[in-house]
Amino acid sequence: MASRAQSGFPARTNSRLDAFLRRHLAPKVYDAIRAYEPCIVVSDSERHTFKYVVLSDRLLYLTENPPKSIRRVVALRDVVAIDLVDDYPEFLSSPDREINQHIRIIYSSTVLKKECEKSKGVRKFIIPFHHANANNKKVKEENNGLIFWRSKKCRSLNESSLRYHQESSTPSKDSTLCSPSDPKKLSLHGQGSPLQNNSNLEKKELELHLYVISTTSSIFLHLKSSWNNYIIKATLLQDPLYASELRSQKPYRSEEKIKHFSQLKSELFLKDNTLRKILCLITELKVAAQKNFILKRLFWKTSDLFYFLVNKLHEYLPESKDKNALQNKSQRVDELVTCIEIIQTLGLMFRETEIESSRLNTLAAKKGTLFNLLKILISKPQIPKSCPVFDVQLMADSTLAEMSFDAKLQNLILEYTDTATALLYEILLVFQQGNLGLGSTKFAISWMMSFLQSCPPIVTFVASIVKQVVKGLSASLQLLSPFQAVLLYQQFYILKSCLQYSKTLAEYIRNDYSEEFRYFIHMPALEKKLPLCYPITQPTTQLFHEILKLVEQKQCVKC
Repeated sequence: MASRAQSGFPARTNSRLDAFLRRHLAPKVYDAIRAYEPCIVVSDSERHTFKYVVLSDRLLYLTENPPKSIRRVVALRDVVAIDLVDDYPEFLSSPDREINQHIRIIYSSTVLKKECEKSKGVRKFIIPFHHANANNKKVKEENNGLIFWRSKKCRSLNESSLRYHQESSTPSKDSTLCSPSDPKKLSLHGQGSPLQNNSNLEKKELELHLYVISTTSSIFLHLKSSWNNYIIKATLLQDPLYASELRSQKPYRSEEKIKHFSQLKSELFLKDNTLRKILCLITELKVAAQKNFILKRLFWKTSDLFYFLVNKLHEYLPESKDKNALQNKSQRVDELVTCIEIIQTLGLMFRETEIESSRLNTLAAKKGTLFNLLKILISKPQIPKSCPVFDVQLMADSTLAEMSFDAKLQNLILEYTDTATALLYEILLVFQQGNLGLGSTKFAISWMMSFLQSCPPIVTFVASIVKQVVKGLSASLQLLSPFQAVLLYQQFYILKSCLQYSKTLAEYIRNDYSEEFRYFIHMPALEKKLPLCYPITQPTTQLFHEILKLVEQKQCVKC
């Protein structure tokens, strides 16, 4: 397997640990590693031990310093809350206390009922990422729309199992070990051990405490982002077709993927490519990146492909630069299909790549390209008008053709709006992370919202999101699909950002859509549409609570 240096990945600060992970993890698991950080660990089985915490897209591991074995301690599917505690641990020296980051991870674990009954505590709310003060400790938390009920009391499996999806069967027991002599047993999915209805097993909440002696470490941000990414992906995996597509991949070889990416990139840059050829190549790139995270890293390694795709969108959106497309509906259909595929590919490249420094460098190097992309996303695509036809027979034939293309174009406009919403959500996360004390200072969400509210199309775009939410919540009694549930969460996130960071857009939403929030967009409607088994249901519900409060703020001010 090629090393990270050969692949162009960012250099690791600990080459010995990186080499250990590469030797002892399967290639697919190794390439899913998001970050690692030295820290002091405290848990039921660890007492102030200095170790490395290793974060993948689904699991949290611990390994010694220097590494001898690797132990899986927490599955992201079992995480209940992640918060940053502002305290001064007595076991640290005075200088270290000042720069310490105390990260608390609360997760659920399956235990025997007798053991669970020994645990006592008080039920209370934990808001993982919102700045707040606890009774005895100050808790720094960053708001990304996730909130969960926390209870020290044990819950039965039947009470809590709805919160956990059935996609991953990875055991999360702290005792799961992988020694150097048995490296290949650490897999991404693990072995199945379904608990079914065993009345002797219950869920107990445990805590893992990580003390990072650094003010610049971004491991907390990585933990939070990976958890959020996992919730979205776990929801999508409940769609059988999506799950089958991901599982129908060939054996994982990173060298082959690097070569495949280079070939696709070279072909995309050919000047004589037709629109259909570009569509085929982008679709191939999207499918490959969906199955292999390494292609996402390669995408951001250099900025040329990102600029190419944004410029390609600019050729066709909001209107086509080809004058023939102004009258040719068939050609416009092809253009919109290609643009939707490009936007979906960009959204995929943004997803789960917040740790890639090359992504940040690309976006920061030419903010003009990023802002051009934002303009494109919020602008409604222009479509050709019908042309007059004078021959009666030709008119009849042409009318049928026009109706067919008109229907396709209208459906593509709706699909475009949903796809643009998903990518806008990803870009919002980039700027939201810029607001965090542990994130980048090169972006700030206030800049983005200030820019968006200065663009006239934003009003129409926000209106389309509200209409889509109304349609989704009131259309029928049918439950939302996994994709629709994720889209609803993304729509809510954008609406909340508008209400929270843009005075102009907040007033517009409150004034023009008060009736919609009164009669259609309300909690009972949401509860009827979102299945409890979706991991994203609870975060969406909490996000909606926050939106309702922001919408009602105007009335409170008047009171």
